[in-house]
Amino acid sequence: APPPAGATVAGAASVAAPVADAGGITADSAATTLPGPVARAEIVTVQPGYTLWGIAKSSYGEGILYVRVYEANRAMIRDPDLIYPGQIFTVPAP
Repeated sequence: APPPAGATVAGAASVAAPVADAGGITADSAATTLPGPVARAEIVTVQPGYTLWGIAKSSYGEGILYVRVYEANRAMIRDPDLIYPGQIFTVPAP
């Protein structure tokens, strides 16, 4: 005889089947994924001693990514080796 409803059988695995509503949509297919945190650009005002390498290292964790900062601010940077205190740069989101 089968076990009573709701009883568990030793050694049996529990399996949950998706439940469909009247429209045929299952709870699994109706689930939505919420977006993660939105990455935003950062604004940096250059201080004495700053370098594009240092800004990239601080923002991205890797100085070699200074090219991203340079490309985003190319109109204000003649030479990536020469930036000046007071310049305001946009650091693109990672």
